[in-house]
Amino acid sequence: MMKTCVVAGLASVLSLGMATGAMAEWPEKPIKVIVPFQAGGTSDQVTRAYQVALQENEILPEPLTVVNVGGHFSIGARQVMEAEPDGYTFLTLHIALMGGEGGGVFDFGYRDYEPVATTGEFCVLPVVRKDSGIDSVEQLLQKAADEPDTLLFGANLGAINHMGGILLQNLVDGAKFRFVQIGGGTANFTALTGGQTNVSVLSAAEVANFTRNPDGTEIADTQIKPLAYTGAERVGVLKEIPTMKELGYDLNYCVESWWFAPKGTPQEAIDGLANALEEASKTERIQKFYEEKMFSPTFLKGDAMQASLDATWQRIEPVAKQAAQK
Repeated sequence: MMKTCVVAGLASVLSLGMATGAMAEWPEKPIKVIVPFQAGGTSDQVTRAYQVALQENEILPEPLTVVNVGGHFSIGARQVMEAEPDGYTFLTLHIALMGGEGGGVFDFGYRDYEPVATTGEFCVLPVVRKDSGIDSVEQLLQKAADEPDTLLFGANLGAINHMGGILLQNLVDGAKFRFVQIGGGTANFTALTGGQTNVSVLSAAEVANFTRNPDGTEIADTQIKPLAYTGAERVGVLKEIPTMKELGYDLNYCVESWWFAPKGTPQEAIDGLANALEEASKTERIQKFYEEKMFSPTFLKGDAMQASLDATWQRIEPVAKQAAQK
């Protein structure tokens, strides 16, 4: 009987050792990354840029496959949250995850995942029509205070642009936009130029795409006017546009790209992907991508990423709750 117990114990130890050894050699099969949006959006572009950088620089021995899950982003996010934590399923998302949780749109959030890495961030700009008669942030906010609920603010309710609008109106007592459901950047540009809305926020890359020629000069017949940049410093081909800080406003609104894994994912897999992404961040492919899209080349992992997530949550939770009331 003792011999049987010893043999069984040795078998368990050997089995554990084999499992540990297998994970230590991660990855042994293709890695799946779910982007909870349709192809073409910012999260998708970031993920695919890293996918190419990892492959062409042979940073990982196995391919990384991107899977787009359409519909509300909570669908794909929940899929990853509920996935088997085997080290081969990951998620890319951004501050909308906190907006959804803080606003009560769904009952889970960033703490229900294992944080892997933060790969870059982009900032936004409030924009109006060129013929609106509004030529500055001051004029915009004054009008929103003098005539509350009359300026139609195009947004994807509960998401990035909606929270950006809330932060903007909070700068002046009594200022209030009327938020209307439009969607993402392209849809808001169309609504703004078509006169369906009066104001929105767009990313720096979107503003450049809609207002600049390939050489960086302004498109002659562009119909929108960016008023300020919410990043810490002026950026790229939009350097003539002042920052909110330069204009005297305490508003910095930038959105990081986050990579997550299901809770309980082996640390070897988390560290393995984080280290691979960090190496990819230094490649010419990613550096060029950041420059073209006017991203800040932020990279965080481990305790630094966790601290950043917690700080962002403290700042965004009350804004998300406020957005939920609109």
